[in-house]
Amino acid sequence: MRKTIKDICEISTGVYEKPTVGGTVFYIQSRDFNDYLELGESMSPELQEDPKLKKHYLRKGDILVAAKGGNYFAAVFNEEIQPAVASSTFIVLRGLDKTQVLLGFLAWFLNHPKTQLYLSLNSKGSNISYISKTLIMDMEIDLPSLETQQRILEIHQLRMQEKKLVHRIEALKEIMINEKLIRTL
Repeated sequence: MRKTIKDICEISTGVYEKPTVGGTVFYIQSRDFNDYLELGESMSPELQEDPKLKKHYLRKGDILVAAKGGNYFAAVFNEEIQPAVASSTFIVLRGLDKTQVLLGFLAWFLNHPKTQLYLSLNSKGSNISYISKTLIMDMEIDLPSLETQQRILEIHQLRMQEKKLVHRIEALKEIMINEKLIRTL
């Protein structure tokens, strides 16, 4: 079944605020994500609580799409930190129709190399490239059955675990080799 993104969820943009010292609200920016699209553990609140921010508070299951800078990754927000808002560098997808699409499947689709190529080719801007909210809204997605989506997600999660393990093995090998080399001195 072929749908547009706007047919399966609500779409909004992040907010622009000036960070302050001693805030109580987390202000998520692209740099806060690691290579595995997980939020960094050393984040601290940067915004003061304000009634106008409350409507922008992120909820579990929101998908953040980086819309500026050329790396248009998508990451699922799982309430790792609260309260939090997305900066204006993000497009926020919320209220996914779970009868049609699994949350992780939409993020996987947006991160797929073919989708990333499409976003790059349709980005705007000469200095800092960006993708528009309209581009995301009108993007089409083929939705297989929920069962097939779940299988795709399981395979993807196993692949991500494998990548983390390979990275960890390489780091340990580096330590081991350096230790052996220093002992030979």
